[in-house]
Amino acid sequence: MDINRRSFLKGAFATGAVAAAAVALPGCSPSSSKEQAPSASGEAATGKHTWEVAPAAIADVAETQDFDVVVVGAGLAGINAAEAAARNGAKTVVIERNTTFSVRGVDVGHIGSKFHKENGFDLDPRVAARFLHQASHQTTNYDLIYVWASRSGEVFDYIEDLGSKNGVSMVPALSGTAKYGNWATLPDQWRVYPDAVSFVRGGEKYDARDDGQPVNVTLGELVYNSAVDNGAEFVFEARAEQLVGDAASGVTGVVVTTKDGKHVQYNAKKGVILATGDIGGNQEMVDAFCPISNRSDSNCYAPAGFNNGDGLLMGMWAGAAMSKSEAAPMIHQFTLDTLEFNLTSFIMSWLAVNANGERYGAEMPFEPMLTNARMNTPGNVAWSVFDADYETYLMQQQPERFDRFMDGLDAVMEKWLGNGKLVKADTLDDLAKQIDVPADALKATVERYNSMAEAGEDVDFNVPAQWLAPVKTPPFYATKNVCSTLTIPFGLHVNADSQVLTAEDEPIGGLFAIGNVQGDFFGKDYPVHCPGVSHGRCVTFGQLVGEACAKDTTIGELDFA
Repeated sequence: MDINRRSFLKGAFATGAVAAAAVALPGCSPSSSKEQAPSASGEAATGKHTWEVAPAAIADVAETQDFDVVVVGAGLAGINAAEAAARNGAKTVVIERNTTFSVRGVDVGHIGSKFHKENGFDLDPRVAARFLHQASHQTTNYDLIYVWASRSGEVFDYIEDLGSKNGVSMVPALSGTAKYGNWATLPDQWRVYPDAVSFVRGGEKYDARDDGQPVNVTLGELVYNSAVDNGAEFVFEARAEQLVGDAASGVTGVVVTTKDGKHVQYNAKKGVILATGDIGGNQEMVDAFCPISNRSDSNCYAPAGFNNGDGLLMGMWAGAAMSKSEAAPMIHQFTLDTLEFNLTSFIMSWLAVNANGERYGAEMPFEPMLTNARMNTPGNVAWSVFDADYETYLMQQQPERFDRFMDGLDAVMEKWLGNGKLVKADTLDDLAKQIDVPADALKATVERYNSMAEAGEDVDFNVPAQWLAPVKTPPFYATKNVCSTLTIPFGLHVNADSQVLTAEDEPIGGLFAIGNVQGDFFGKDYPVHCPGVSHGRCVTFGQLVGEACAKDTTIGELDFA
C-alpha cells in the first residue's frame, strides 16, 4: 500500500492559492463545492453577479505603506514572485489571509532544465505547448503557455541551485500517479511526458515527508526562506479588499484589512502581483463558470473557504477582463477515503460501467477523461470491474510502480471487503446484484470488452491494448468510480507577460496575475500531458514576473538571472 498518498492528496495539485497553511492538511467537503465558503450576495441584491458590481471605495484607510512590489497571496506562485522581486532589490511585501504560506502536492512540472537533459529528457517546448493548447480546443493563449514551456527550464535551474545550497535535491516525480515508461510513446490522446520533479531533503516515503506533510512543502520552505532572507516582508492574517487605481489610470496598490480590523493601503511603485488562487470556494463562481464540479463527490482544498476568487473580484472591479478560456476544473478520480487502495480507477484502467451496466467511456487513468464521463452517467454513479488476475494487470499497466502499489495491498483489500467499499462475487450475476446493475447488460458489456481485449483493439473508446484488463477469472470485484474537485483554475485575462488586460486586450499598468488567478493558460479541462504543470507555472511565472517587476521590464525582455 502507498501509505502516505492520503497525506499528499489532501489538497494535492491545488496551486497558487491565497490561503492554506503550509503545515495544515486540507479537508474535503462531501457532495459538492456547496459545502465551501458561502457565495457573495451581489447577484441576489442587484441582479448582477458580484464581480460585475464594484463596491464603494474603502475610505477609512488608517495607514499607508510604500513598497516597490506588492504580492497578494502566499501560495507557491506568490512566494516565488516575492523571492524573485526581493532577490533583485525590490522592496517587497506579501499579503496573505492565512497564518503562513500555502503549498501542497508532490510534483512540479517544467521543460528544458539541466536536470532533465542530464537524465535523458529533452522535449521541444513547442511540443509541450501544443499539447496543452490543443487540450483546450485552442481556446487558451498559446504564447502564454509557451512562456512556461520555453522558460521554465532556466527557472528550475535556479531553483535546483538554490536547493543545492540548502540541502534540498531535485528528483524525478514521487507521486503515485506520476507516469513513466511508454506513456511518452502513446498516441497523442494519451501521451504523458516525464516533465515533473519533486524536491526532497530525504526521509520521504512515497508522496509524503517523514513528518506527514506533502513533499512540496519542502519546496515552499526553500523559496519562502530565501524570500525572507532577501528582505521580503510577509503580512499574514490580512485580506486584500480592493485595488488602488483602475484600468484607465493603472494600479498602484491594494487596500487590506488586517487582523485587527484596520484598513491599510500598501502602495506599489513597480507593480501589484495577484496570486490569489482559484475559484473553487466561491459557490457563485462555481455555478457560473464551472457547474460540472458540483457533480463531483467532494471538493478538496487546503483549507476550505480560502479559494474565494478574491483576485478575480478585485481585478474585475478595477476594469480587468476575465479569462477568455473556460474554467478548467482539476477533478481527479479519488476521494480521501479511497486513496489507500491502489486498485481504484485513480491508478488502474479497469472496465467501467454505469448504473445500466454499460461501458461509458475510456477508462485510462488520465485526468480528466474518466471523471468527466462519470459525472455525465445516469444517476452520476459508476463502477470499476476487475477479476482475480488483478496482479497480472497491475504489472501490465504499471510495471515501474508494481512493487510500490503491491505494498500492503492484501491488507487494504481485506479492509475494503469488510467495510463494503470493495465488492466481491463468484459470478457476474451476483456481482451485478450487489452493485445494483442489470445482470444481462453487465454480462454483455463484459463479453464485448473481453473480445476487444483479446483482439488487442478497443474499437469503442480506443484504450491502448496494454491498459485493457479482461474480466474472466472469478472471483470478480467492483469498486465505485468516485471523483473530487481539487481546484478550479479560472482567472483574469492576461498576455504572455502575465500583465492583466482589459476586454479590449490593453494591459492595465502595474497589475499582474499568476498561479490559478492567471487566466488563459488552462481551458475546459486540466490535462495531464505534462504532469505538474499547474505547480510548474506557479514557480515559473512567479519567478519571471517577480524579477521583471523588480527590473521594470517584461518577461519577454527579461534576461532571467
